[in-house]
Amino acid sequence: MSTHAYKQYVFDILEDLQGYRQQQGDRFRYSDIFDGDGHQYVNLVQEGGGVLGIALVGFTYVLEEMGIRFLSLGGTSAGSINTLLMADAGTPEEKKSVKILERIASKRFTDFVDGGQDAKKLTQLIQSGVKFSEAFNVVPKLPALLQAADNLPELFSEFGINPGDHFEEWLSKQLTHQSWQELNENLCKLPDSLEHVSDYGNRRRPVDAEELQPKIAIVAADITTQTKVEFPRMAELYYKHPEAQNPASFVRASMAIPFFFTPKRVSLAWTQGKEEEVRRNWRRLAGYPGELPGEILFVDGGVMSNFPIDLFHKSDHIPQRPTIGVKLGVDRRHATDIKNLGGYLGNMQEGVRNLRDLEFIRNNPEYKALVEYIDVEGFNWINFNISEADKLRLFRRGAEAAGRFLRRFNWPEYKSDIKTNLLQRIKPVLWELSNVRDLDRTLEAFGIRDNPEIKEKISYLAQREEKYKILWVDDSLTYPLPMAILDRLHTYCYTMRTSDEAYQLLVNRNKQGDYPENRIDLIISDVTRDETGGNEKTRGIDFAAMLACDPVIRHVPVLFYAHRREELEERYGRDLPPNVINTKDRYTIMHGDFIAEVVDALYARAKSFAE
Repeated sequence: MSTHAYKQYVFDILEDLQGYRQQQGDRFRYSDIFDGDGHQYVNLVQEGGGVLGIALVGFTYVLEEMGIRFLSLGGTSAGSINTLLMADAGTPEEKKSVKILERIASKRFTDFVDGGQDAKKLTQLIQSGVKFSEAFNVVPKLPALLQAADNLPELFSEFGINPGDHFEEWLSKQLTHQSWQELNENLCKLPDSLEHVSDYGNRRRPVDAEELQPKIAIVAADITTQTKVEFPRMAELYYKHPEAQNPASFVRASMAIPFFFTPKRVSLAWTQGKEEEVRRNWRRLAGYPGELPGEILFVDGGVMSNFPIDLFHKSDHIPQRPTIGVKLGVDRRHATDIKNLGGYLGNMQEGVRNLRDLEFIRNNPEYKALVEYIDVEGFNWINFNISEADKLRLFRRGAEAAGRFLRRFNWPEYKSDIKTNLLQRIKPVLWELSNVRDLDRTLEAFGIRDNPEIKEKISYLAQREEKYKILWVDDSLTYPLPMAILDRLHTYCYTMRTSDEAYQLLVNRNKQGDYPENRIDLIISDVTRDETGGNEKTRGIDFAAMLACDPVIRHVPVLFYAHRREELEERYGRDLPPNVINTKDRYTIMHGDFIAEVVDALYARAKSFAE
């Protein structure tokens, strides 16, 4: 079937949305990241669901037609297939969904059942009458299944009835980029016109791949070490040359439906002679401290996380773009009527594989607004013999879900909710700390334990009657928790949005002021600032360099928030100004490191004045 048929099948949905877009005007907004053509950029996470994945294409098709483009992409199982094809089919500013339709619409899904006639017979028995919500309801068919499996020794020796070779070969042939390195380079080909736009559109600043960090995340389940794996971030644990791996191999691991496909096997023989280095990486990335096995078995990522909406989550942060999540199935608003053993087993398995993802949404309630559900009731998730008519219906279900999302999601309101939730999380901690006089308990609330040195320094700083003065310079201050941390460190924080405003305060306080206790003791700064003149990517560092030339202000230390020193040096391209105090191996987005840097800076300054 041609892609034209799919487009015509959802023509009315797009027509109605075009009218809605015109009616909304500037309120038709879903991100702070725009390009010169008015496209808005978001992240997308897609759930797994067998052949139902064609509904995901319907969802992305409508979003693209409405001017939405995708930066970071993530998914599991069927969601990982669409994720990879979207990352590969063009640069981020291009439409991808029609290209994906061209690749899959005419494909016979039955070709993926590559285990021979016995496997096809067994598949037909399994899929007959199995709805998506009752995926494990096959118990009544056990006698026939066992008879069909009599000639399938591979089910017991290889743990699956289909090798999955045809799928991996087919997917690899669809890809323009045959390595993860090539794919990553493609993801970073962003338009030069990309901008961050303020809520009311009156302030704009250029952004690029370095700041936005577009990425792809394919989720698979390593059942050998019980590890939820994100490719390519964790690929170095499994491959000697991860950047050279074909992306299709990672998706093959992500969609290895247990028993239906054989697990994806990866040998770790290449680790011989470098066990210590590799084991350190395993501890760092996977939290696995044990001996390395000789071989890893991967199965469908949905076993551990079927809807990994947390892939691009950043705590204590108001995002520049949302992470939209699309699920295959209805929201759990109604209880399931369990009438037989098959339903019992199926619902138990559904609960286990969705537990982690549902728990994340419960703990981060603002994410509910980001998740849209595609109604796939009545469709069979492993019906590889799906009809052309059902493909069209699934595509339309996805398109309908996209329309619902665009009409209900309010981006400014979502950001406001995040800010409220962040403050609500901070308030209980500060409320508790307001009655805590014991320094150990105060530090423990911020993740610092058994550190007598920092405790001694904080006690020393608290002896001064006047609070230490901190100047925080940031043109888009969205860090409520760090500000709250400073409040607990016997400091008073001034906030300025521009270098000019900050410099004027420094002159008034440190050069013209009569009272030493009113001087600014520490400057905390962002790196990128939207200001006229100079390099916006290094504006904060350039400002520090200017201050370092002032005979009075050069003594005020400058700390860059949310950066490592190594990152600052690489961005600046030369030695950092002498007043920049970020310490190597500390990352100031981490609360413990942030506190340590602030305390060390204020303590050193207090000691210098005492001498």
